[in-house]
Amino acid sequence: MLKIKFENLLVIFVLTIVTGYDTITTTMLNRTLPNIPVILLICVVLLLIFRFLFIKKFSAFYIISSILLILTSIIVFLRTGGTNFLLYSLLIILLYQADVDVVLKTYVGVSGIIVLLIFLLSILGVVPNLQFAQIRSSSLVVRNSFGFIYPTDFASHCFYLFIAWGYLLREKYIFIRTIVGLSLAFFILKFCDARLNALSVLAATLIFIIMYYTKEREFKVYSIMPYFALIFSTFMFYVSYFFTWSSSFYVNLNNLFSMRLFLGKNALDTYGLPLFGKAGVKFIGYGGTTESVHSYNYVDSSYIQMLFYYGLIPVVLLVLIYVFASKKVHKQKNIYF
Repeated sequence: MLKIKFENLLVIFVLTIVTGYDTITTTMLNRTLPNIPVILLICVVLLLIFRFLFIKKFSAFYIISSILLILTSIIVFLRTGGTNFLLYSLLIILLYQADVDVVLKTYVGVSGIIVLLIFLLSILGVVPNLQFAQIRSSSLVVRNSFGFIYPTDFASHCFYLFIAWGYLLREKYIFIRTIVGLSLAFFILKFCDARLNALSVLAATLIFIIMYYTKEREFKVYSIMPYFALIFSTFMFYVSYFFTWSSSFYVNLNNLFSMRLFLGKNALDTYGLPLFGKAGVKFIGYGGTTESVHSYNYVDSSYIQMLFYYGLIPVVLLVLIYVFASKKVHKQKNIYF
């Protein structure tokens, strides 16, 4: 009992600081609040080492993955001077065998409160609500950021919080979760015009419904799910690398993904494909201001962006670790996770 309480309190303390800071840095308060050095956050994450006093067995997969993550983090640091990959690698390593529900409850509680508070403060005019006018095929739309540096940052927080909250309530309240999902998707589309985020919320809502009513029934499609990260990351790299304006297929796909293919291709042509990240990479985008950006080159695809900040080898390593970990969870019949 003492072990469980100590472990959970330690996890809650560390994640409160890390997730809280990460969420705040995407808000308009980021310009007024002091920045916390990454090295300090790393020291906070290292407190999780004390959890290992209670862990007796470590799998071979965990040991190998940890060694590879640490080694690649060091190389990325030496190549780029960046410490973010080391920070999140340590978080992955030191949360070994942590209670997933405790992790998600902490995330939903901390990040959810911050998102809701910033949203309300933006409505009251205390925090700026940046508004971006954008021309769509049918009309002019206004995208609200609701106190965050860009509308998609707010929409992304809503999506991830909905996923975590839905997982925590995976065995109950399906009607409420469905209503919340549909309402959230409509709100994000209407006031943020974040189409991919809205579509993702709808997809998550549908998945929650299917899994709720099928319970623990095994479908063949579930065996493919552990490979989704590999499939989608490979797909995004392929279509970005081979993007060309001369192909109607690529042009239509580029429009569907809001210019992500073109911007990814542009970055690949500019910086190449570094193995362990590249120093001096600078992506300029909207965010934090409504002023026009004349040299916009922001890569909005996470998979592609990480290639330049961390490099090909660390990204491949992360994807493979995710695949193997997901296969292990799938074998345990935990289809929700």
